[in-house]
Amino acid sequence: MSELGDLDSVVLRSVSNPPLSTKGSDLTFTELDNHAVKLYDAVQAIVSGENVTAYDAGTTYDMFSTDVNQQFASYNSRIWKAVYVGSPSTFSGQTPEEGIYWEQVSLAQLMPNILKIAEIGNDTTSALVKLHSQNVNSADVLHLHSTPIAMTIARSSGENISPIFPIVGSVVFDSVAYDTNTTLGLRFVGADEPIATCDILGRTASGSANFVPVTSVGLSDTQYIIDADLELYVESGEPLNGDSTINVSFHYSKWS
Repeated sequence: MSELGDLDSVVLRSVSNPPLSTKGSDLTFTELDNHAVKLYDAVQAIVSGENVTAYDAGTTYDMFSTDVNQQFASYNSRIWKAVYVGSPSTFSGQTPEEGIYWEQVSLAQLMPNILKIAEIGNDTTSALVKLHSQNVNSADVLHLHSTPIAMTIARSSGENISPIFPIVGSVVFDSVAYDTNTTLGLRFVGADEPIATCDILGRTASGSANFVPVTSVGLSDTQYIIDADLELYVESGEPLNGDSTINVSFHYSKWS
């Protein structure tokens, strides 16, 4: 039985209020405590922030934002709403507590946004589109053939990642271009073929380009691997001489 269903088993001393039972005599201390626990658990089920995005000290919150992640946060098993109305109304680093920045709210109070919050609130179970953006410094770029860089996308065992095009490669140019082995590949760990490539490392100025999907895969080769992580690498050999930071950004969905 759920916490809300447990409310129907609360016993009253003398008042009649169906469907609750009336004992007709004094309640024991244990009965009183059990009823208090049932009431607490029922309220907790209504105000629990389990599926709401967790509070992040680095996030900027704003009660007037159109982004529900900037309006609401979960903290200490409760749902909190940003209520600060100063100028500007944005704030960060204020741990949720009753005061001028936050107030506790129930599911009913955020019902207009509840479906949206539930969709994007839990990174380990949601299967929605998210953005991944990762920088790779020049020291690591120079070893991308022998030491691929893992795309740091958290996922549970059995959960799969599906990158969504466009996948964008960017160079923040420093002073020297990479002049050999300049094609990046994005692949699943253990795959024979990448899912996309991008010839971006030879740029002599800051800029970006889209990865090109790899559609020609041998009949005996593997390109997509279930329950595998993604990695960035260079196909033919180590890049040479470059000193620029690169970035790879793409949206993805997770599913199982």
